[in-house]
Amino acid sequence: MDDEYGEMTSEGSIYKHVCSRTGRSQFTLESGCVLEDAELRYQTWGRLNQTKDNVLVVCHALTGNASLHAWWGDLLGPNLPFDTSKYFVISANILGSCYGSTSPQSIHPQTGSVYGNDFPDISVQDTVRLQLKMLKSIGVRGVKCVVGGSFGGMQCVEYAAQAGTSANPWNLDGSSSPFVRSVIPIGCGAAHTGWQIAISEVQRQAIYADPLWNHGNIDPNNPPLNGLSVARQIAMVSYRTQKGYEEKFGRRTRKSSSETPTTPSLAYGSETKWEIKSYLKYQGKKFLSRFDPVTYVKLTEQMDSHDVGRNRGGKKVALSSVEIPALVLGIDSDVLYPLNEQKELVELLPQGTLGVIRSDAGHDGFLLEQDQVGRYIKDFLEKNH
Repeated sequence: MDDEYGEMTSEGSIYKHVCSRTGRSQFTLESGCVLEDAELRYQTWGRLNQTKDNVLVVCHALTGNASLHAWWGDLLGPNLPFDTSKYFVISANILGSCYGSTSPQSIHPQTGSVYGNDFPDISVQDTVRLQLKMLKSIGVRGVKCVVGGSFGGMQCVEYAAQAGTSANPWNLDGSSSPFVRSVIPIGCGAAHTGWQIAISEVQRQAIYADPLWNHGNIDPNNPPLNGLSVARQIAMVSYRTQKGYEEKFGRRTRKSSSETPTTPSLAYGSETKWEIKSYLKYQGKKFLSRFDPVTYVKLTEQMDSHDVGRNRGGKKVALSSVEIPALVLGIDSDVLYPLNEQKELVELLPQGTLGVIRSDAGHDGFLLEQDQVGRYIKDFLEKNH
């Protein structure tokens, strides 16, 4: 099966938040907790125009980073959907992620040790609010569109709620136009459902079941990597489809080293070398080189926080005031974020329209079907100035 990501690094510039009221490096979270020395890692492509509003914000998914070229590279460049000859394109690493932004692997300023499980609970609302502050800090006066899939799509929905109305706190220059002028959320809904929370929780339980989790008291030099590997394997099943797995793997097996023409290996049992078993083990092992267990737990919990209606009177009320065009894309084979959720999101957004990506790849179609995704994005951007 195709891989979703290229080389993953922590490259980019750093935005360090400073509270305008106190002058201190403090960011107050939705929970009321204060995160000190909050930083975001981000990357940019292209140039700001004179009015500083030719901006495309591209949000990454659960295990992504700010290196847009590593996961949507076919969409980035001159005359491509993210046209760097026309737009100033920016992608920021999620707050709490391990690719350069403040995360469980950062140093707690009060203790001098890594946060680990003491890292505070972050919500999608927090992540987007800090990104908006970052955009203002680098001189952005308006955003043409925010685009993202999966966890990135959840951020798009939050951008619409926070900055997609004329009555929003980001228009500091007195403009009556929304700070964000359009959004393209892909493969998500208005809130994380019980189905999605359950799948996240099973992955977390795999990590908790590793003895090295030790009730969250992890030895940084000996973390629960076996649990993280299993969690990733569970995720890889939810991202794809029955048809995709059947066509790629079916019941095929690999030959055992002990197999001979006279003593063939059994086609069942614990020693059977299913090709799908080898694939999942490979994916689990590969993931360990680029993620850590605590960050994975915290980020899946942040995804579970997604509910655009929280403290806003419910999702219908929250999105009814959004004044901007929204292209909602869904994948017809997605079992993790099924198409009915995108249909609901279109109904909730006053200027929402639906686009359907045809794919057998399931949820990962938002990354793997770049031709289809790119055509939708390019057409939408051309129609919505």
